Amino acid sequence: MGQVLFKLLLGIFGLFLMLGMVLFLLVYAVWASLKWLLTGQKPQVAVVWQRYREMRTQTAWGSTASRSTTSSDDIVDVEVREVHPDPLQDKLLK
Repeated sequence: MGQVLFKLLLGIFGLFLMLGMVLFLLVYAVWASLKWLLTGQKPQVAVVWQRYREMRTQTAWGSTASRSTTSSDDIVDVEVREVHPDPLQDKLLK
């Protein structure tokens, strides 16, 4: 009789725990959706999931399949300037 009562109480506790988690996730989903609509910022869960999917699609060389093609948007012009050694720094290094 004691084992049956213990199993029944454990089952009820598990049911309440599961219902509490489902309720918490439902409240969080509503809150995150409203925050997303009002502020325009994605929920943290969505950002983490997106980054995880991006990491899974990367190849061993660290680039994704979409990045392997070179387009004109990837080219950046930079200004070149000469760097002369500082005499004070040379004295400090010796």
